[in-house]
Amino acid sequence: MQSRRLRTRAVLSLLATLCGCRCSRLAGEVEDIDFTRCAQVDAPHERKLRTAQLELSIRDRVLSITTRPGLRIAAFSGPVGGSFAQADYGLLAAARAGLVFFLGGLGDDAALAAANLTALATLHVPVLFVAGGADRLPVIEEAFGSVGAEARELLIHASGLREVRIGQDRFAVVAGSPLGRYAVDAQACGFALADLDDIRAAFGDNSGKGQRSWLLSWGAPSGWGVSSAGAHDVGSPELFALAQALQARGGVFAYPETQAGLAMRDDKGERFAAVVPRLGRTGATRAEGGRVASSVMLLTWNAQGLALNP
Repeated sequence: MQSRRLRTRAVLSLLATLCGCRCSRLAGEVEDIDFTRCAQVDAPHERKLRTAQLELSIRDRVLSITTRPGLRIAAFSGPVGGSFAQADYGLLAAARAGLVFFLGGLGDDAALAAANLTALATLHVPVLFVAGGADRLPVIEEAFGSVGAEARELLIHASGLREVRIGQDRFAVVAGSPLGRYAVDAQACGFALADLDDIRAAFGDNSGKGQRSWLLSWGAPSGWGVSSAGAHDVGSPELFALAQALQARGGVFAYPETQAGLAMRDDKGERFAAVVPRLGRTGATRAEGGRVASSVMLLTWNAQGLALNP
């Protein structure tokens, strides 16, 4: 094992010497784990759009939303190895959401991923896709590049964002598996500590009056009560440290799947955290072997922040 780590580091060092930092910007390596730093992809192209429930704009790596309190947000993880069924689409349509958080599981190959994006575009609401540990960057980019121009305005590869702003609430966007620990291969998405440093720098002083911070990431932080699997906390201590630095009030996550559908608020009512269910034929798997059927979590944004839709 040690010799493999040394060989990996030697190869990365040689590539960096030959090419400079540009060729290694997306490479990740932690001990013997190789992954792709999907947060370092180009920012989504700048745009402005208006829908029935909101106005949206993207500039640099910040997406800003202006809306009235009561915005409905549909949140879920995708089917990974399959495509959305008609019943899945029916669940989404019935939610009547004005915004979609799609946290990982776009598809194993470009054809499946493109089909899933095309299905979501028919909702005619903005869809923010944040890549997870099973998402490979080449597949994501090919799928987003294959959709039509009209759909492309609504479908946002949000992995390259640093922040989503809804009113005075600021969501730190963290794509990929923590330090690549659950990335399926070297092309799959993970984040490095340097990516979290970029987010801290982008947020700067978050003590402004009336502002709240949240996490929007595939992986859940440790220590928040939503990241247990088999009696072990498999959450990310790195995300916990980021949340502490940003004074985050909560967040929305997709991993671990064993907590799919869980939404909780702490005793003081100061923190809201949720692990979204999987939308797709297979649903999600609990630690004890039980299953959570294909479903969508419906959230509401209002003057008090983020909450589970009653």
